Amino acid sequence: MMTEQFVSANITPLDSLDTLSPHEVAKLQDRNQAGLYPLFRQCALAVLNCGSELDSTKQVLEKHKDFDIRVSHKHRGVQLELINAPASAFVDGEIIQGIREHMFSVLRDLLYVVDELDICCDGLEESEQITNMVFHILRHASAIEPHIKPNL
Repeated sequence: MMTEQFVSANITPLDSLDTLSPHEVAKLQDRNQAGLYPLFRQCALAVLNCGSELDSTKQVLEKHKDFDIRVSHKHRGVQLELINAPASAFVDGEIIQGIREHMFSVLRDLLYVVDELDICCDGLEESEQITNMVFHILRHASAIEPHIKPNL
């Protein structure tokens, strides 16, 4: 019988997102419903669980109920502490580089979208807010480009 293995490790970004403000760290650590921690944890677990046969969010969350992620400043940089992460995201105790990159992309994009949503839609009607939010998110993701018909 094969037993699922878990790994605890600290990871830092390779290229970008070297620093976070104390406010951004606080938002990511906020475990209240309005905070980003629950969403960040789920997104991080999805990235770490890539390649798994398990595709049900509910089952993944149940299987990894002891998974935790903590964000901290280290030496003027950012560090993620992964606790009880899926071992499949690691080779010889080191996180797979592509997974590391995706982890910090999730972190960057979550912070960007939340900040952008806070400022982009002030004073607009609800339908205009939704359209404007979608536009900002797609533009940031380089999903839309000038003079090119989007393939959505």
